[in-house]
Amino acid sequence: MQTTAAHTVAQHYNARPQVGVDARKDSSIIQLKNLHNWIKSVLIRKYVRRGDTVLDFCCGKGGDLQKWIKADVGHLVGADIAAISIQHAIERCRERNPRFSAKFFALDCFVESVVPAIVLEESVDLVSCQFALHYCAENEKKFNCALDNIAGTLKPGGYFICTIPDCYRLIKRLESSPSLSFGNSKYSVRFETKNQTLYGHKYFFQLEDAIDDCPEYVFHFPTFVQKAAERGLEVVYEKPFHELFNEEVENMENLTLLYKMRVLDNNGTISADEWEVSGIYKAVAMRKKAA
Repeated sequence: MQTTAAHTVAQHYNARPQVGVDARKDSSIIQLKNLHNWIKSVLIRKYVRRGDTVLDFCCGKGGDLQKWIKADVGHLVGADIAAISIQHAIERCRERNPRFSAKFFALDCFVESVVPAIVLEESVDLVSCQFALHYCAENEKKFNCALDNIAGTLKPGGYFICTIPDCYRLIKRLESSPSLSFGNSKYSVRFETKNQTLYGHKYFFQLEDAIDDCPEYVFHFPTFVQKAAERGLEVVYEKPFHELFNEEVENMENLTLLYKMRVLDNNGTISADEWEVSGIYKAVAMRKKAA
């Protein structure tokens, strides 16, 4: 059963229209979107191997489908709480007609076990959860369910990759604000309280042309690391987006991809407000230890 917050999130993403490539180019945060897609591409390049079986948690409308195609994965399983988004993902996959097989399921990865629902014949090589894992921080039960699904589906030596809001940066901004909110022309974060809790520390996030004041939760990363370790998962990579960017542009392949994906404007920069938004996120990779 969905909580009120989960229902709100599902409704929000179900209501967002499926737009074409040309329409996306007109977005007021196109550079931010391109930057975040580039970061996800870099992360996938690091940890996905040709022929891998991938489980895409919170896959939405299948926005990362092209990345899985370029990575030449062997099989893709997508799951998302928003049923209409899953229908869009199925349609997008049919249109792209990738070489790999794919299945999509409408389910809440933070409430129910994905194993019986998806009926995986074997463990997966990689689990990906992009810009969505923090929703499981609504309560400890969801937090544990997310971890159980990640650890329970990964084979030994497999990887979990994610992009998440950095709890330290969020709290630092909150504590330095004279009110319960902060942001700029592109985004706003509005908390209900400054009292910190491990779970359920709610805030409302608004991102121009993307997210409309959705309820989100501070994702306490140290707790996640501790609980993940109990399930055989160890952190192998952890980088704030700005630090990741500065390091990865030194790699010629990634730099070429940066220009190809039009992350920079005609002046070779990213707007200050969009750059500030990206600064509240970080990329993480975990590896499941051998049994």
